[in-house]
Amino acid sequence: DYSDEILYCICRKPYDIPRFMIACDRCDQWFHGECIGISEKEGEFIDLYFCDEC
Repeated sequence: DYSDEILYCICRKPYDIPRFMIACDRCDQWFHGECIGISEKEGEFIDLYFCDEC
C-alpha cells in the first residue's frame, strides 16, 4: 500500500535513493535532477536552488 508514501518532485513519485535530488531552498520541496534538467555534477555547483513555483 503506497497511500502513505510521500511523493516528491513535479513527477509526484516517491523518493528513489539512487536518483540525484535537489531541494528548493525556499519551500523545501525535493526534485529529481533529471525532471528539472539539472545533472548531479551541475548540482554540486549550485549554492541556492529555487523551484519554478518559488
